[in-house]
Amino acid sequence: MKKNNFLIDIFLLLIISIPSFISLLNPYYFTIHDNQHPVRLYLLNEAVNQGYLYPRWVDKLTFGFGDPLFNFYPPLVYYLALIFYRLGFSLIWSIKLVFILGFILSTLSIFFLAKKFFSKPVAFLAACLYNYLFYHAVNAYVRGALADFFSMALIPFLLLTTINLYRKPNLKNSLFFGLALSFLILTHQLIAFPTFFFLFFLFLFYWFLSKEKFLFFKYFLIGFIFGLSLSSFYWLPMFYEKQFTFLDKELGGYRDHFIYPYQFWYSPWGFGASIKGIEDGMSFQIGKGPIFLIGVSFVFFVIYLFKVRKKDFWLLSNFFLFIFLMIFGLWMTTSYSDILWRNFKMLWSLQFPWRFLAPTSVFIALTAASGIYFLEKLIKFKKIIWVICLFLIILTIFKYHQYFKPQSYLYVSDKELVVDEEIVWKQSKTVLHFVPKGVKAKKNEYGVYVLDIEKKNLPKNIFEIKKGEAKVKILENRFQDKKFFIDAQTPTIFQLNTFNFIGWQAYLNGKKIQIDDKNDYKLITVFIPKGRHNLEFRFEDTWVRIIGNWLSIFSLLALLFFIKIKFYEKN
Repeated sequence: MKKNNFLIDIFLLLIISIPSFISLLNPYYFTIHDNQHPVRLYLLNEAVNQGYLYPRWVDKLTFGFGDPLFNFYPPLVYYLALIFYRLGFSLIWSIKLVFILGFILSTLSIFFLAKKFFSKPVAFLAACLYNYLFYHAVNAYVRGALADFFSMALIPFLLLTTINLYRKPNLKNSLFFGLALSFLILTHQLIAFPTFFFLFFLFLFYWFLSKEKFLFFKYFLIGFIFGLSLSSFYWLPMFYEKQFTFLDKELGGYRDHFIYPYQFWYSPWGFGASIKGIEDGMSFQIGKGPIFLIGVSFVFFVIYLFKVRKKDFWLLSNFFLFIFLMIFGLWMTTSYSDILWRNFKMLWSLQFPWRFLAPTSVFIALTAASGIYFLEKLIKFKKIIWVICLFLIILTIFKYHQYFKPQSYLYVSDKELVVDEEIVWKQSKTVLHFVPKGVKAKKNEYGVYVLDIEKKNLPKNIFEIKKGEAKVKILENRFQDKKFFIDAQTPTIFQLNTFNFIGWQAYLNGKKIQIDDKNDYKLITVFIPKGRHNLEFRFEDTWVRIIGNWLSIFSLLALLFFIKIKFYEKN
């Protein structure tokens, strides 16, 4: 019976989520700010085909000079898309299926989290409110920020594992907590980071309530370390090696993206950008429906306090927690929190203070749904709550589903999205985050650094002979391994048209040689003496990548060992 109820719940949640992604159920791609997803998926697939399980460097991007893309950009959403692509879906459908999966998982995750506090009908209401918040639509259909968007599906799971750990502090729940944490980091570190603030307050709150404080602290710490360690192959090199890129040059502009408190109540829907001032092209409103329900929650909370003698401490304490974390999250998106932003410069890496809306949205939904649960505690005829929740769910979907659609569709094929013209030129003009410091760059009209290069000056080949005479045969041209046979008639200066980013090494006849990158674009250049030579370039792991890799491998082995023990215990 319980299994049937579970399947019915999943089916109902799927029904609730369908209007949020029904506009994607067509063969077309759609216009979004971050339009690089098909290219990134295509390059990831190419790298895997070349034998790289986790490629940190990919060719073609950044005007053909290459890019340490997956050394810095969170990989999980693209590996999910890769699964769909390998199953036979197109690039376009694979990306859209990750968006669709994100909507479904968001509804599921917040439902199971809400059930820890409310009855089932109220949990359904919380799931609907969360899924149809404006910020969810902005991330999917305006920004198209796949990693930011998918993070919103994982945050409730992380909070759920924290509560499970509080209720039953043991190694099993600790590892589940660590897994959820690692998945969130691998989905987007820029959403995981602000979520850590909420996680800290959540931990303090439940530690204070816990009857087994030492055990809760112990297993929370084990899970936290496990989660960081499991994902360290990504975040450790990303965090350390970003100092060698343009990322740090683009920090400090967060003040232009604070939200004005009035915008929580109203800011017009649009498909533009976040800009300085109040005239943003995208909406940051919470929605009048959720705000109304938050007001209702306060009303029924007060009535509950005066009417009910035997009060539900779990409900009341968590309601105060929801309010505190909701207010804290909203405060962090406004200029009133600038004192914290100024003095905690790690926050600058978020670029946009409104990224705090991702974890805050969880507590907006929970606070808004709380009032109906207070009402349920006040009345005798409990079944009326199902009717109220069903009415509010239908009203929410009817009111807000209109925002869950793209501005326009693109009638393009996979091939059109990944032609060299698209990757090497059009996509490369958007950002210059991950290339080495020191390349010749300029700021575009949006204040973002781009490479200072004309289309006519793009490299025509993967190498150039800058000085001397030599015949060159390409033996291998993979993303992270390039081999040449060179017959140099004279001493020769050989230039590989690839950025010299930390990790590239050059070998002549098997011996490491010095790389020179003193040119406008810091391209890899080596000296070749007269004669016949084998020249090889390899993108190798740095010490910090090696440490991160081994920490992740050790953590994965520890997890598999634990699973094996549990399996034998059951049998």
